[in-house]
Amino acid sequence: MKYPGPAMANASKEIQLNRLDRLRVGHLRLLELVGSSGSLTAAASSLRISQPTATKMLQDLESAFAHSLVDRSTRGGKLTAVGQRVLERLRVATGSLTAIGEALDAEAQTPLVRIGILPLAGVFLIPRLIATLSASGELPRIRLVEGTVQSVLAMLREGHVDCVIGRATANSGHMDEARFDAMPLVDERLEIACGSSNALARKRQVALPDLKQGPWIIPGPGTYTRQLFDAAFAGMGMTPPQAQVESASFYVNLATVAQSDFLTVAPSSSVDYYASLGKVKKIRLAQPFQSDFSVFITLRHAPPLSHVEAIRGTLKTLCA
Repeated sequence: MKYPGPAMANASKEIQLNRLDRLRVGHLRLLELVGSSGSLTAAASSLRISQPTATKMLQDLESAFAHSLVDRSTRGGKLTAVGQRVLERLRVATGSLTAIGEALDAEAQTPLVRIGILPLAGVFLIPRLIATLSASGELPRIRLVEGTVQSVLAMLREGHVDCVIGRATANSGHMDEARFDAMPLVDERLEIACGSSNALARKRQVALPDLKQGPWIIPGPGTYTRQLFDAAFAGMGMTPPQAQVESASFYVNLATVAQSDFLTVAPSSSVDYYASLGKVKKIRLAQPFQSDFSVFITLRHAPPLSHVEAIRGTLKTLCA
C-alpha cells in the first residue's frame, strides 16, 4: 500500500485550507442552527434561504472539514460526533464576531471586555480592579456577566465572554485543563456566618457537628460552593445539613442571616465584607474548610487580547 508523501500531504492540506477560506458566516450559523433545531429545513428557514441553498452550504462545510457533519434522515438532521466537535470550535468564532459588533456599537476606540464572574468576585475583586484601572487611566469598557461556574465557563468556551473570574479547579469537575488556562488569584476559603445576635458568634470555637441543625440558607445542589460544603461534612462521616432555603446569591444569603437565626456558607471575602459592616459574624470553626483559590480563566489556545492581558496583569498585582 502506498502512503502519501510529504508533497502529497502538503497539497491535500492546501486544498483543505482553500476550502476553509471559502466559508462564510452563514455557513457557521447554519451548523449552529442545525445543532439547536435538529433540522436542516428549520435552519434554512431561520436563515431565510431555500432548502437547496442550505444543502449546498452544508456540502461546503463537509467538504472543507473533510468529514460528515450531519446525519440526515426523514426526521431531520442530527450532528455527527465530528459535527459536534466542529460546532464547539465554531461557537468561539461566532461569539467573537458578536463581540466585534458589540465593541463597535459605541466608542470603537475604547476596548470592550466581557467578564464572566461568580457573585463573590463582585464583592471583592471587581471593585478593586475597576478602581485600580480607573486611577491609572487604563479602564476599558467592562461588561460583567454573573452566573454559576458551569454557565460562565460555557460562555467562555463559546466566545460570549473574554475571561472569567471565579472559583474552579480541575478537581471541581468543571475545569478542562486542556481548554482553559487558570491563573490563581487569592485564597477564598469558605466560612460560616451567622447574625450578630446569634449565640454561636460568641463561641470560641465551633465544630461542624454543632452546626448540623441550622437552620441553613445555602446554594443549591450542583453549585460549586454546595459541593465543597457537603464534602466538609461528608469528610467527617456526617450527612450534610438540609437547607431550609436554597439560594445561589451570597448577597441574599448573608442579608438573610443578618436578620434571622439562619446560618450560611460563603467565601471569606464576602463574609469579611458583611462582617465589616456589622451585619454578620464569622463563626470560628475548629476545623476550617479546605483552602480554595479564586482564579482568572481564559481560553488556552485563543489569541491573546491586549486589554484582557492588561486585566490579567492588574489582578496579578492586586492579589500578589
